[in-house]
Order: sequence, then C-alpha cells, then structure tokens
Amino acid sequence: MRLDKFLPAALASYLQSKQRATFYRYALVAALMAVVCIIGLLALGESP
Repeated sequence: MRLDKFLPAALASYLQSKQRATFYRYALVAALMAVVCIIGLLALGESP
C-alpha cells in the first residue's frame, strides 16, 4: 500500500517510520522473552 498517494510525503514517511519502530519494539520484546524462557528452561533442566 502506497501511503504517499493519499498523504503528503512527510506525513507518509513519518507514519512508515513509526510503524517500523513499533515492529522493532515488538521484535525486541519477543526476543527478550525467548531468551528468558530458554534461560529458565535450562535452569529448570539443571536443577535436581
């Protein structure tokens, strides 16, 4: 979808950069949760 057909170029680029920042934030949170889960599973696996 091309936003610059309907919106001014500056506003379109701002919205696209905001969406990209939101995606990176969710990806970072998901990666941190995966690392925490892996560390937790390793700790549980090594506990007696």
